[in-house]
Amino acid sequence: MTKIQKALDFNKLLSDQAKGKLLKKHLSFPLYAEIKMDGNYTVIIKDDNGLHYKTSGGHSYTTDKPTIFDTDVPHGVYIVERIGTDGKLGDRTTCALRGSKGSQVAYGHRYIIHDYLRSAEYHNGISTTEFYLRRKSLEDNFKDNHLVKSKIVNTRAELEEFLELVVGLGYEGLMLKDPNWLWKDTKSRTIECAKYKKRPTADLWCIGVTEGEGKYEGMIGALVLVDSQGREVSVGSGLNDDDRAVPPSYFINEVIEIDYEQIIDTYIQPTFITIRLDKTKEEID
Repeated sequence: MTKIQKALDFNKLLSDQAKGKLLKKHLSFPLYAEIKMDGNYTVIIKDDNGLHYKTSGGHSYTTDKPTIFDTDVPHGVYIVERIGTDGKLGDRTTCALRGSKGSQVAYGHRYIIHDYLRSAEYHNGISTTEFYLRRKSLEDNFKDNHLVKSKIVNTRAELEEFLELVVGLGYEGLMLKDPNWLWKDTKSRTIECAKYKKRPTADLWCIGVTEGEGKYEGMIGALVLVDSQGREVSVGSGLNDDDRAVPPSYFINEVIEIDYEQIIDTYIQPTFITIRLDKTKEEID
């Protein structure tokens, strides 16, 4: 598996606060608010042996043409988003790799850089450099169009205004990063790196389907999903006629991204978004 720092869902934190829960995690300003793109997480390692492209599942792949990392940029580990066009909602479907695992190729994709780690930091599983310094290093070595768009926000009002702006432009939401955040290779989620969308999302595991009724008889009515805590939910909203017409095996044993209103005993008002081909069962929420 590629080393990944998982992001906390800021919506869930707000929901817990609204329920009166006493929380140890609190968002503090100022912070970096980065546009959250709808692409595929990728780690690119540059060392004396060349370039190594790795998916979030740890699989290596190649590219059909040189990328910005083939130029004279520092050795190290780049955490990036692989996108097909502009990284707006729906773009993930345009940046899939081709070929079988072990010999996959990226065709015509580009990379937007989120973070940079020295090789020793990545392999040791912890950074010794605060995020604001890592970001400055990227700004010193790359043009703006290679970096994820970022804005420093100082208040909750500024954060909400920026979220409204990026969602209105068609992006998924924001990634919020504490300037002093030290990256770690850990399964624990931290408020120092949080995702913020209009509705909270979750990545769940598909264990089955239910048959449709009426005009959907003989087709998929809903996906039966489960999270890492064993909560089960059936999700039919968001599936279109083409989705319902495929064989159940198309969805079963895949990671499915949904959004929802809130969690009580299960996910309330869930809506299907997409299959997360870039994620594994070990990474579900």
